[in-house]
Amino acid sequence: MKLRPLVLAALLLTTPALHVAYADNPVPMANVKPSIDVRISGAVKAPQSFDVAALKKLTARNSGPMDVICASGATVGKVNNFRGARLTDVLDAVGLNLDGHKDGRRMVVVARATDGYVVTFSWNELYNTAIGKDVLVAWEKDGKPLGVREGQLLLISGQDTKTGPRHVRNLISIEVLRMK
Repeated sequence: MKLRPLVLAALLLTTPALHVAYADNPVPMANVKPSIDVRISGAVKAPQSFDVAALKKLTARNSGPMDVICASGATVGKVNNFRGARLTDVLDAVGLNLDGHKDGRRMVVVARATDGYVVTFSWNELYNTAIGKDVLVAWEKDGKPLGVREGQLLLISGQDTKTGPRHVRNLISIEVLRMK
């Protein structure tokens, strides 16, 4: 019965990924809750949740081809196209609380996955650099809805040199914080 371990090994090698692989934090898929919507909260005028249908009402953007490169510099995936809404369009839809003249400069945007993975952006980075034009809240990859591994929503920063560290699968929340 030496064939059984070989069959098991072949199954594991040909089955879609059993782990969500973030640069330094592999998480067993059994522990990952898929995202179905993203909640926008914090220093915003109208906190709101967006599911795929609500996001599709915003202007859809395409990322074009990109490599997903982890923090080590290794290419861990190649994507022909992500389709989604710009993060800035999502934030503009709920309205940022920019009451003070310099409030934007003190804001940090925190994106979270269902497994607790967190990435950050500054207001200046999103609204005052080329990076902001390519940060997408995506619902589609290569012409198809996102798979189980990604959840229904993910966030990707296409202008980053290493796109993996700010690739948030199973995106569940975006919180806008005003630093004091």
